Amino acid sequence: MFRLKPLKEAHVAQVSKFVKGAVATSAGCALAFTSLVLPAQAEALNTGEPIQPTADTTQINLLGFNDFHGRITKVDSFASNVLDVQAPFGAENTVIIGNGDQVGASEFESSVALDAPTLEALQELGVDAFTAGNHEFDAGYDTGAANDTLSIQSELGHLLGANVTKADGSLALDAYQIYEVQGFKVAVVGAVTASTPSGVSPDGIQGLTFGNPVDAVNEYAAQLKDGDESNGEADIVVASYHEGGPVSGNPIDNNLSNSTFAEIANDTSDDVDAIFNAHTHKSYNYEYNDRQIVQAGEYGGAVGQIVLTVDADGQVVSSDSSVISSTVPAPTENDANATAPRVDREDLDADSQAIYDTVAETKQAALDEAEILGAVAVGVVNDNISRAKVWPITETSSQDARDQESTLGSVVADSMMVWADANTQLGADLSIMNPGGLRADISGDGELTYKDSQSVLPFVNNLSIVSISGAELKNVLEEQWQLDDKGAVPSRPYLQLGISSNVNYTFTGSITDDPATTQGSHITSVYIDGEPLVDDQIYTVVMPSFLAAGGDNFYSLNNAVEKFDTGSVDLEAFITYVESLEGTELKAEQTRNGFNVVGYFNEDGSAPQLAQGASHTFTVNDVDLHSVDHIANTELVASIDGEEIGTASITGVTANGETTSAEITITIPAALAVGAYTLELTANPSGSTVQVPLEVVEGEQAEPTLATEQEHYTAEETTEGVLYGGENWAQNAAVEIAVTLPDGTVTNIDGVETDEAGTFVDRLVWQTTDEEGNVVEDFLPFPEGTYTITATQSVDGETLTATISFTVGDATGGEDATGDDDANGDSTGGTTPPTDDATGDDNGSTKGDDNGSAKGDDNLAQTGADSNLIFGILAAAAAALALGGTFLAIRRQRNA
Repeated sequence: MFRLKPLKEAHVAQVSKFVKGAVATSAGCALAFTSLVLPAQAEALNTGEPIQPTADTTQINLLGFNDFHGRITKVDSFASNVLDVQAPFGAENTVIIGNGDQVGASEFESSVALDAPTLEALQELGVDAFTAGNHEFDAGYDTGAANDTLSIQSELGHLLGANVTKADGSLALDAYQIYEVQGFKVAVVGAVTASTPSGVSPDGIQGLTFGNPVDAVNEYAAQLKDGDESNGEADIVVASYHEGGPVSGNPIDNNLSNSTFAEIANDTSDDVDAIFNAHTHKSYNYEYNDRQIVQAGEYGGAVGQIVLTVDADGQVVSSDSSVISSTVPAPTENDANATAPRVDREDLDADSQAIYDTVAETKQAALDEAEILGAVAVGVVNDNISRAKVWPITETSSQDARDQESTLGSVVADSMMVWADANTQLGADLSIMNPGGLRADISGDGELTYKDSQSVLPFVNNLSIVSISGAELKNVLEEQWQLDDKGAVPSRPYLQLGISSNVNYTFTGSITDDPATTQGSHITSVYIDGEPLVDDQIYTVVMPSFLAAGGDNFYSLNNAVEKFDTGSVDLEAFITYVESLEGTELKAEQTRNGFNVVGYFNEDGSAPQLAQGASHTFTVNDVDLHSVDHIANTELVASIDGEEIGTASITGVTANGETTSAEITITIPAALAVGAYTLELTANPSGSTVQVPLEVVEGEQAEPTLATEQEHYTAEETTEGVLYGGENWAQNAAVEIAVTLPDGTVTNIDGVETDEAGTFVDRLVWQTTDEEGNVVEDFLPFPEGTYTITATQSVDGETLTATISFTVGDATGGEDATGDDDANGDSTGGTTPPTDDATGDDNGSTKGDDNGSAKGDDNLAQTGADSNLIFGILAAAAAALALGGTFLAIRRQRNA
């Protein structure tokens, strides 16, 4: 394992307000001068060449770099560049300044050793001042971690952050460092971006305040030039901001339109003689208001140079600046974009070569150690997790398919979203991953190593959080059908994004459609966490910085409301995600995000309006992932609120190179209330689900019906009661029942109510009661004659009515013509049949009675049907109708 060496002595003596020491004269030789000769007008050189010393002047050579981010594999070419630009002035007349993010979001070879190799190499190179970047807070400020902020500060001897304060108002870091160069005191005041809390874990920086960096720099610059030796004094002040403008190159107006950069350029006080920028990873070189402002890209790819010419009193009389690349193009037959170091070791002087060799040894030691540490397991993996493949595949042929969804794309996307939610203030609503960023599959051999993870994500892309509208996010999905910046179709006309598993979408057409004529017409629905995408809502999307910049022709990402570069890398997020899993076991995400749904939506793309009870047939294609060991789906299920409303078999086998497809018919339940719904389409057994909008409208109102089990009953049959019921009535509402008896009198039945399907079932029985209304005998034979049941329902001012009649008589269906007063010939007892007595006496009912019976008489009574039987009959009714029967017949059988 890498071990940090003790901090070596800086090559120029230094002093700060926090690290005490004496100001010493530089041991190196100053450039000789006899008189002040002002150089030509100060300028920002755009040649990319190093600035050379001007004879007979006193000059201070400032070299700045930024956002190195532990690029230990590139440190040798960076070192040779720095040493070459330093050499003409001499180390003693040069101050090398790291402007923040020296470490963090680093390459595997550095991060696996907690960035110790990078810190060591930069000190060996002779970097003098180190300003804190937001990534120096990645492991927290004072968490006890070996790479927390205070540990980094201890290793380097200082860390600048003039705008970072503790809860008591005291400084959390050093504000500045002072160096003696050419006999003058040169102070470097450092400040970190105020947005640091948005990019690191809040728990790690509790109690810290990240103030305005310009205000902090101005405060300490004034203090350093106030003439009070007790609080530190400097002749020259350099501002090292870990903050900057969003645009590389000229003109400066492109960055002045950005408020953060404009504040740095316009509001940094005149006490500051030169300005270095960082954080935004841009490269620019400006002379603005007689002062240089420089940022040097990223990853050691360049060094920014500011040369200050000073007079005998230490006043800056002129300045020049340049940004010098560490590499030059060196195309080969196989790689037109290949580069080589701008300066080879052999081109350096002897002293510089010695420094270079030390740095190169540190690099090699880091690579050797990483090779060993790369074999260390970071998790468990028993599933094969792969990129999409062109099917069928064989043992000798396996071609990646960047136009299909994969288990690996989903897993990596999920890792980014989980990481962003846990480690950034912004968090993420979803994540996307470009397929070309996935460079290797994961074998389910039981162990996941660092090297396995790095092989999957070798580019070490920073993660960005992009705030974007729903409408533009939909456009991003449309840009999977590819067009380049000239509107031409590229060699890969469709690129399938890896998308976090909380997102699903549908599209029409085909992934083989010509993007030139169809881009913008495919996406029909998008749901995030079960909710439909809203055009004017802002969503936070985490993705590699390559994508965030509009890479792979996803240009709509450039229409984002805001982009935040977390500085953390995809590999780091992936490993952190694996370590957070239960048992650190990484499993394949077997669900697909997008289905090809054809014929469901209206021609204008709007959701279909389906009437209650109506059916709709459409086709769903390509429901499988295309990875190794994907789950082959065989059934498609459609449901609303968990209720299944359609199923279909899935044809086609992905592994055979076929496209999966299912033609499905959905039927809207007649009882489903009118309104907006979400229809879910689930492919089983994988469980892949997409959601689409659906509007249910009122269907045509069927005529209400009323029926009895039989048209004719014998008296004996009525001893079981007479079942009757209705369909197509208003749901969950009362129904008034009136029964006209053979003698013309009417019995009213109360308490009948429809269920949620608009159906009701009830039963009539004949009984006798005493004078108190107590039942004496029940389930007696009905008197012979014709009975008419009338059902009436009034809802919302509308009246529904239906009538049904049945007869009771002998076995042949005829009524008893004897006209006997009672069914058993005994006028003093038993069951008394109704008579034609107009008074209504002794007729088994009193018109208008609440219960349809008179006390102490023979009565037509209602027993009702208990809820279990009612719901049972509803379930049986569908089966009965399918068999050509009636639900009432089933009801009687269940009641038998």
